[in-house]
Amino acid sequence: MNEPRLTHPLDAPESATPGVGFSWHTQAALPQICRDPAVQRWALERGSLTRRLRQHWPDTRVQVLSEGLTPPLPHEAQCLGLATGEAAWVRCVCLVGGDQARIYARTVIPRWHAQNPWVEVQRLGDQPLGELLFTLPDLERSPFEWALNAPWPDAVARASAALPHVLARRCTFVRGHAPLLLTEVFLQLTPPTPCASSSA
Repeated sequence: MNEPRLTHPLDAPESATPGVGFSWHTQAALPQICRDPAVQRWALERGSLTRRLRQHWPDTRVQVLSEGLTPPLPHEAQCLGLATGEAAWVRCVCLVGGDQARIYARTVIPRWHAQNPWVEVQRLGDQPLGELLFTLPDLERSPFEWALNAPWPDAVARASAALPHVLARRCTFVRGHAPLLLTEVFLQLTPPTPCASSSA
């Protein structure tokens, strides 16, 4: 993977979508985007974030915000190679612990039909996605990408506008040649999450 060319703190975007005022950056760019080592450890966690949250907040639960067939966000559609307006299965949740939204997550599954290998996602309800993902032996996973201060459509995520810097990560899981795009937005973690400002 090529190293991004960085100035202070970011130069040219690694993945920009027309009409979207932020960019996704390769995994190697994390130290330039977020300077807090504690947040970096959260962001680089490859296991279940729900399990890790429960180590700090035992009452952590999944709050389902929305779920169903709908066009994904433009940068999600670009990542998955979908046409503008093409529908996908989109599941939006918040992981809530200690009465605060800690992580906002979006799952996007394109080409949804009854034989899609990810059809179990429809039956998760308020169960964490990780309880499914980390039991699958045939799973492929892409490297992480990062975005800073991206806009998100749900009300709980919009509350992140009050935070100075909000880091998001995304990766794609592939099962039986079928992709699932997972984006996780780090909202309120302990300690607080000071990150470098971005001009993207």
